[in-house]
Amino acid sequence: MSAFSPEAAAGKLLRYLRTWQAPDGALHGVHTHPVWRIHPAVLEDHYTGYSAWGAPGLLGLADLAAATRLPAAVAAGQGWVRYVLTTFMGNERWDHCGAELGRRFNEAAVDNFLQDLSLCYYARVAADTLSAAERAAIGDRVRRNLETYLRAAGRPEADGHLLTGTVNQDCAGLWAMAEWMQTYGEDARWRDLLLRGLQAHLRQHFVTGLPGADCGGMLRATNLPDYIEPAEYYGVILPAYLHGHRLGGGAELLAAAVAMARHVMRNAWRDRHGCLRLHRTCDRVGGVWRVSQSPMLVAGGGLFLRALRELAALTSLPEAAPFLAEMEATLGFYQNDFGFIVAATEWHDDYDLICGTVWEAHDLAYLGARVADAAAFAAAAGSSAPDLGIVIGWHDLWMESAKQWALGRPWSYGFSYSGDKFGDEAAVAVPAWGNPKRPEIPFLPEVKVRMVGNELVIRAPDYPVIAVNSIYGKKWVREA
Repeated sequence: MSAFSPEAAAGKLLRYLRTWQAPDGALHGVHTHPVWRIHPAVLEDHYTGYSAWGAPGLLGLADLAAATRLPAAVAAGQGWVRYVLTTFMGNERWDHCGAELGRRFNEAAVDNFLQDLSLCYYARVAADTLSAAERAAIGDRVRRNLETYLRAAGRPEADGHLLTGTVNQDCAGLWAMAEWMQTYGEDARWRDLLLRGLQAHLRQHFVTGLPGADCGGMLRATNLPDYIEPAEYYGVILPAYLHGHRLGGGAELLAAAVAMARHVMRNAWRDRHGCLRLHRTCDRVGGVWRVSQSPMLVAGGGLFLRALRELAALTSLPEAAPFLAEMEATLGFYQNDFGFIVAATEWHDDYDLICGTVWEAHDLAYLGARVADAAAFAAAAGSSAPDLGIVIGWHDLWMESAKQWALGRPWSYGFSYSGDKFGDEAAVAVPAWGNPKRPEIPFLPEVKVRMVGNELVIRAPDYPVIAVNSIYGKKWVREA
């Protein structure tokens, strides 16, 4: 593998994400969940609009705007923040679509909290890119959003829980409260709730010995005593514990964060390319904890990597630096020159292929914090992209141009999908007479793909430069 450059990776990723950013500032995408697969409602919706799950991309954009002043980074962050501020609903929730349930589902606590914490961080770190009125609006709406979840929770002061019984969602809310306080001023009631909530999770959900005596994982919920949170969810759990430690919660919170970081690092695995990967789940079967390492995402682990880097800066954690270096090598190996990072592997179906921008945005949160050379980052972000990015999977392939995307099935059974990046819907690739409510959106200029022997033949005469990842080693050739 070639040497990894965070500036090159972040620049290409920003360049890519901007092809999905609509004129109103929203980051569109095709929404899947490579840890959980995908909910049928998403296919029913054919939804390709904005999902709040990608909001942590604002963390990386805030860092990039502050560190580099690159106009593309500033414009992307400003536009995104201003879009989100238009989505605050009368019930004091953020309007959005869930990454796994489609546009009809906008009540998920974690999606609301991710927007809360990201907006507050942006308002603090990139404050000079926003107006005073915008910063005030963020403070007001985030507080109202969090308070409405507090009201819905009943009396969290009594039992130590905050907003929801799912640990990663609860910690996202705690993290959001901490970001609000760091940006807008400490609140004694919120500080107490945050620290009590973290202690409650340690009492009720923390399981040690996974895999070693100095490691520990969090049960996903009290009513799930045999199921530990998946690896990438520690990207929202660890920051809550780091903030709790900074707010005077004591050494116990920092020690728990270290144990959870070890849990994730020591359960990592290597794939067929020798790349280090995060594990998927940890379940207890017949009284024995067992780790599922694959299938698992590639893109989307950035929040955990970001939190691990912050943790290693606070306390001694020698294994963090080599782990981060190897995970960066993984990102570099799987990043297509078009800019996206391959979604996942080992599913052997669409979930390996659909490059969901919400997960790529989480990686921008990590890469944005890693950029040290503003000039190198600007050069990568401003470089010319290939005309077409392609991922060849087990059965199907993914294609993107600057304006369109397509999920093709040239040698397997099933319908293809295609769509415009700023469109509200995708379209099943069948003739209009077969699907009159959603007529076909052709991918133009056309790309023809066929199997000849054991080789994939790609004919794309109108795309001079193409970039291809063949994640399972399927051979391909470009036809003149």
